[in-house]
Amino acid sequence: MAGQQGQYHDRGFREAVLGKCQVQTCVDRFGDGATEVIRQRERDHVNGIENDTLVQGVPSDQIVTGVEDEEAGSSQPMSLERKIPRTPYFRNNLTALSQRYNLYFAAYENRIFVYRPKGIPQQALPREPNLILATKPDKIARHIGGTLNLRFSHQINHIAVGFLGREEILVSVYDDGSVFAYYVRKIAKYIERIASGCREPNPVPTYFLRENVGISAWGIAIHQKSRLIAISSNKREVTVFAFGLSRLPEEMDCHARHLDHCERSVLKRKRNWRICIPLGEGGHNIPNLSLWDDHHGYAEKVVANDIYGTTWILDIWKAGTAPFKISHRANVQGQWAFRNPMGWGVIVLPYESFLPARSVTDLLGMEESDIMNAKNSHAGRWIETQRGLSRIRDHPAEPIAQRMPEPEAFGHHHGAAWFQHQQPAFLAAILNNQQFLGLPAPPPPPFPPPPPAPADNGNNAGGGAVPPANAIVPPGAPATQNAVLFTPDHEDDDDDGWSEEEEIPVAAWDDMSSSSLDSEDDDVGGPIGEDANEIVFIEEALSATEENVGSGEGMTQISPPEMLSSFFKNTPNYDMSEFQSSWLDMVYTPHDGKTYVAPTTVIGRLQYLRRPLVKNRNTREQDRSALEELGNRCCILRTYEEDIEMRSINPDDGAAVFCKDPISWMYPPHPLLQHSERLNMILHIPELSLVVIGSAMGRAILLTPTRSRYHIPGNGYKLKQGFRIDRVLPTLSDEKAGRRPPRGLYGIAAGPIQEGGATGCLLRADDAAMPSPASRRYRLMLHYRDHSILSYEISRDDKNEHVLIF
Repeated sequence: MAGQQGQYHDRGFREAVLGKCQVQTCVDRFGDGATEVIRQRERDHVNGIENDTLVQGVPSDQIVTGVEDEEAGSSQPMSLERKIPRTPYFRNNLTALSQRYNLYFAAYENRIFVYRPKGIPQQALPREPNLILATKPDKIARHIGGTLNLRFSHQINHIAVGFLGREEILVSVYDDGSVFAYYVRKIAKYIERIASGCREPNPVPTYFLRENVGISAWGIAIHQKSRLIAISSNKREVTVFAFGLSRLPEEMDCHARHLDHCERSVLKRKRNWRICIPLGEGGHNIPNLSLWDDHHGYAEKVVANDIYGTTWILDIWKAGTAPFKISHRANVQGQWAFRNPMGWGVIVLPYESFLPARSVTDLLGMEESDIMNAKNSHAGRWIETQRGLSRIRDHPAEPIAQRMPEPEAFGHHHGAAWFQHQQPAFLAAILNNQQFLGLPAPPPPPFPPPPPAPADNGNNAGGGAVPPANAIVPPGAPATQNAVLFTPDHEDDDDDGWSEEEEIPVAAWDDMSSSSLDSEDDDVGGPIGEDANEIVFIEEALSATEENVGSGEGMTQISPPEMLSSFFKNTPNYDMSEFQSSWLDMVYTPHDGKTYVAPTTVIGRLQYLRRPLVKNRNTREQDRSALEELGNRCCILRTYEEDIEMRSINPDDGAAVFCKDPISWMYPPHPLLQHSERLNMILHIPELSLVVIGSAMGRAILLTPTRSRYHIPGNGYKLKQGFRIDRVLPTLSDEKAGRRPPRGLYGIAAGPIQEGGATGCLLRADDAAMPSPASRRYRLMLHYRDHSILSYEISRDDKNEHVLIF
């Protein structure tokens, strides 16, 4: 390409400026011999050899903070085999950076390693993690089982950081459906105390949320203002955990909004709500999702992208509405059926984070003559910008601009399936002649049924055998009369979490403290925190007494729950602290407008989690005026195996913008990168008007969303919003210098860099003035499967026009 030969095109704007990236190899991180350990693990993986001995569902030889280790106390150094964590295959984004603290998180199997990066711009991770958080499967998770690994199912699929109000949290989701959430503040406080040599008791931080969504969990969306955590899964539904709040802002009360009883009850947030939102007909597994805000900034809708390439817009609160469905452009009615490109990522981008554009060059970073319009009846509906890839400075591959394909031609282009039917021994033999350190295992079964429930020798809290996976949920016991607005109580237990006794899993929203090897049943902790937030969690205002949970099995449908609380408030001298809390955790299914008491026993929870798949077959359309209002403020960016698309839901906003195969992976296929064709990692940096998109193939894209105030006319189309690709990382220079590891990408993470004057783990002092966008720098860390990390610093120039990468 011309840019690679020194004849750079004038793209019409000042694009990213790239300097030398910082490299930390696996040897830098773990010492000599790390390469050999990784190579042997991959050979074992190819041949289906699993050497780990599992105890209570996790490997028995893991290193975990807060647990005595015999080898650590001996005079012999700890073996590399134990020090180097294993990297599971076929997952989502498994790394994250805190936005408030200098903390880097990397998930390995059932553990999360926490590091404090050192040095600017190196951002080097220390050889020893500052903290290792580990969890074990509870009874519910063991009965649910896994999809990717049937033997060791309690492995993390995805981690993400975000804010609930003023509290930053870390959320992890697992292949067995488990969901955990931690307060980052408590993690930072623990690390600070250890670093200062404090001898006072310093309990290892543990989760404040432990739940299960019933099958392999994948997508995570955290909403700061609405205090929501949304999780997508292979159950073809989205589960939204809406925390109970003791005080609501006026905008959240929705006085001017016509609400039915159920919707009003849920929106009042008097209890913790589990909101289950199924997809419509034809929906499938959901690898990622996003949340769409109303004009007050509160979450209103879920936007989910399934593996069939379909995007679903779903109401969170309003009952009985149909899903709004956006198919891939290749899905043309009346055409021959074929495999659509798989959907992987989606994010709702508010127009405030777009850079202004006054021309096609500003908007797309390319000349108008290079734009390819759709053909025939699709002309004007979408355009293709692939030819603009040749203008990207130092692009790592030679983009090939093709003629505009017909709709049915879009799909898998890399052609990496030649080795799929080869025997593992043959694949392993190739290793000696390849630069890669190892090979992945053959693809797992796509969607196996849940494993049969194991025999339970302990006392089942539900008092019976576990129901089969296809069991119909029976009516539960009548709702208890003494329900109040408190945190659910659980049975006391003095165990440290590693006994052989099986226990009731935690489903509370409480703040807990125990060993990082979390027990399967924990006691209720104290209030969440002391921050004077605008919205206050119920647990901040109320404290529950220790009582047993209710005995109802299955789920009991109820009338609007505020009626009961009104009854108690009208009772003379009522004292809510004496009542059980079984009414705090509730279930809401907006597709049918019903509310239920959440089950509290093991059998009841399993009956609920294993209920048959549900589809939203409603025909009542969502409020068109609300959709139009949402579309006037935001648009949707979604990614597939190799393509990127930006579109508005308003038809008057011009053509959708596509870019086919922007990473341009043209290398010969290799078994190590099998099933890696997925643009599944998306990070939004609003302060920089930047989106980072990572591919498991090993590259990342820096994308700038752009928008014009008025329509920009073209040859048979008109445009209003779009995007330009500033960079593809690692660059050609990085690849020629051997900086890019011969490996797929394990995770991407972005966050502010450390600032002077900050104390402890903070990135910047609390009393420091907020830096302008021109002076604020971010760090981007690309984490590869061989534990190598490439780091870059990113910022905008003083005119906020282009990205600077140092």
